[in-house]
Amino acid sequence: MNGVFIDSNVFLEFLKGKERAKTLLEDYLDLEGCINDIVFSEVLFVYIKAETGKKSYELKRQPELVKSVELNDILELLGRYRMLEVGEAVKSEAEGIIKEYGLLPNDALIAATCKHYDIKKIATFDPDFKRVDFLEVIMLE
Repeated sequence: MNGVFIDSNVFLEFLKGKERAKTLLEDYLDLEGCINDIVFSEVLFVYIKAETGKKSYELKRQPELVKSVELNDILELLGRYRMLEVGEAVKSEAEGIIKEYGLLPNDALIAATCKHYDIKKIATFDPDFKRVDFLEVIMLE
């Protein structure tokens, strides 16, 4: 499979108005750009915290605040990219990636998703992915 995996931090920097992130997201629209449910969850979580100005423990105690956040724009943005499933094979692969490359679990699941779907490139602001020898990092600065 061709394509470029888009890491969570690209979306988050886009939401902050970073021009390089905007350009990159536009470059990989439609079939070339890919995400998984880890990215989906991380982006939504940070977006909800930013929109409410609350910390996660505060949001857990105030579900009405979570319900009040308008998600249409962020869901539309994420929906532009192909969603890759994190199944059992990806989860199994992630364990080895944690041990081999020292990635934290969510990053290991992202790298394992790339490996499973034969995606060779990842767009990210995270230098940790440079340690993964099967990924070409499109590093954003």
